[in-house]
Amino acid sequence: VMENLGALAILIAFCLAIYAIMASLVGAWKKKPYLVRSGERAVYAVWALVTAASGVLVYALVAGDFRLAYVAGHTNRAMPAPYKVAAWWGGQEGSLLLWSWLLAGYSAVVVAFNRWHHRPIMPYVITVLMLTQVFFLLLNWHVASPFRLLSMGGGVMEVPDGNGLNPLLQYWAMAIHPPMLYLGYVGFAVPFAFAMGSLITRQPGDSWIHTTRRWT
Repeated sequence: VMENLGALAILIAFCLAIYAIMASLVGAWKKKPYLVRSGERAVYAVWALVTAASGVLVYALVAGDFRLAYVAGHTNRAMPAPYKVAAWWGGQEGSLLLWSWLLAGYSAVVVAFNRWHHRPIMPYVITVLMLTQVFFLLLNWHVASPFRLLSMGGGVMEVPDGNGLNPLLQYWAMAIHPPMLYLGYVGFAVPFAFAMGSLITRQPGDSWIHTTRRWT
C-alpha cells in the first residue's frame, strides 16, 4: 500500500505541476489574478505531495521494505539508520526524487516570499520552475521510479536482505556530499526563473535583481 501511495503522490504532483503552468500563464494573459493565485496554491500542493512521496521512500529504506527494488538495491539490515536515510540519494531513482523534492521546496518558498512582490513576473517565474518540476516528476514517475516492486513469475517477491549502500557513501562526509551539491544545483533554478520572467515581461528597474542575488 505504501509504495502505491508514493507512486500516486508523484503522479498527482506531476498533474498539478502542469496545472500550475497553465493557470499561471492563462491568468497572466487574461488578467485573471485569482487564476494566478490558484497556480501558486498548486505549487504548495506539489511540494506537499513530493514531500509525502519522499517520506514514503525514507520510511521504506529505514524499515527495510525489501519488496521495493530500490530498497533492496541500496540498503541492508546491518546498515546504521543514518546510512539507510542516506540511501535516499544513494542511487539514481532516489537522487532524482531528492532533486524533485528540493525543487518543489524552493518553488514553494519563492511563492510564499513573493506573494506581494514582483507580481508581473511571478506567473512566468512559476512557469519556469514548474516546467523544470514537470521534467523531473516525469522521470520519477515513468523513467526511474523508486517505488518499483521486485517481481518474479508475475507476483511480488521480497528478498531476505539487500545489497547495501555504495561503500563510498558509507562515511559521514560523503553521505552529506550529494545533498549539499544538490542544494546549489537545484537552487540556481530560482535565479534563472526570475531572469526569464523579467526578460519575458521586459521588466523595468532592477528590483528583481536584488531578489535573484539573494538566491544566488
